[in-house]
Amino acid sequence: MKQRNWVVVPGVLLAACLQVGIAQAQSSVAVYGRIDLGVRHGPMDLSKSEDSVSYMDDSSRGRIGFAGKEDLGNGNSAFFQLEHRFNGTDGNVDGPVYWKDKAWVGLANKSIGQVRLGRMSSPQDWKGVNGRFEAFGGDSYASNGSRGARSAAKWDHTVYYETPSLGGFSLGLAAAAPAKDIKAARGFHLDYAGGPLTLATTYQTEQDPLSGASSSDGIKTLTFGGSYDLGFIKPLFTWARTDDLGASDSGRQTVVTLGARIPAGPGEVRVSYRRLKDDMANGSSRAADREGARLGLGYHYPLSKRTSVNLSLVRDQLKAFEADGTLKYKRAGTGYEVALRHNF
Repeated sequence: MKQRNWVVVPGVLLAACLQVGIAQAQSSVAVYGRIDLGVRHGPMDLSKSEDSVSYMDDSSRGRIGFAGKEDLGNGNSAFFQLEHRFNGTDGNVDGPVYWKDKAWVGLANKSIGQVRLGRMSSPQDWKGVNGRFEAFGGDSYASNGSRGARSAAKWDHTVYYETPSLGGFSLGLAAAAPAKDIKAARGFHLDYAGGPLTLATTYQTEQDPLSGASSSDGIKTLTFGGSYDLGFIKPLFTWARTDDLGASDSGRQTVVTLGARIPAGPGEVRVSYRRLKDDMANGSSRAADREGARLGLGYHYPLSKRTSVNLSLVRDQLKAFEADGTLKYKRAGTGYEVALRHNF
């Protein structure tokens, strides 16, 4: 699909909003955030050592954000969101991008849908394997963090259009402009939410993350996610596979997670299992391949609507391979954490 076709619907949406004219606009801006710190004991990095140490860390990354909406009348609205990520343990910025998680502005129409422009989650991170399908919401030490295989979680220079919900179904189309040495990215999501059932699938193509890959070298990622709330238990799953890794386009990575949330007492028991498998991830041999298994068990204890104590117990295993596929090392470790989280 040529890039100009991706902007037809957003253009229609913009035209609909421009026809509103001058109206008595109502607007709101909210400030929100989180700090979530834990005392932890366990291996810091199994790729380097099995040795366990005690230390303080972010149980989930600190954040502060701003979100606003303006009513333009006749079912139209404008909105924006900015979200910064930081390390709560020392106050430093989490990575080189200041507005790491979100920096977008958008227009919405109740009949046509909405369009956002800026830096935002790619389809897999926005709808495919996001926290709603992981027992810990993607947060806390016991969570199974990265679930999108080798695809990028965030896209810059992006236009993302989403339809309104129709019978529980919604569709999204996203396109990110090319940058220096980075190819354009394209993707979509299809989402369903009805009663206790939520399902999603996404597909995206983008720049190969392998170091030194040319701007013409792309990868493809397909994901599925789902949950079903039975009341006494809520099972969840994600599945993601990235293909065409490496210059030969023969590499692959697959990530699967299974989990459940179980109401218990004043809080919730959470359990999550992740399996990661590389297959010639560098495109030429098994030298960069990893296989991992991670089991997380935890308890979420709310002290109020905004503050909670979160307990984590983790068992992690990691295998690495030589170029010919023979085992390079196999390491395992157990860790635990007690964390205090405050949302505002």
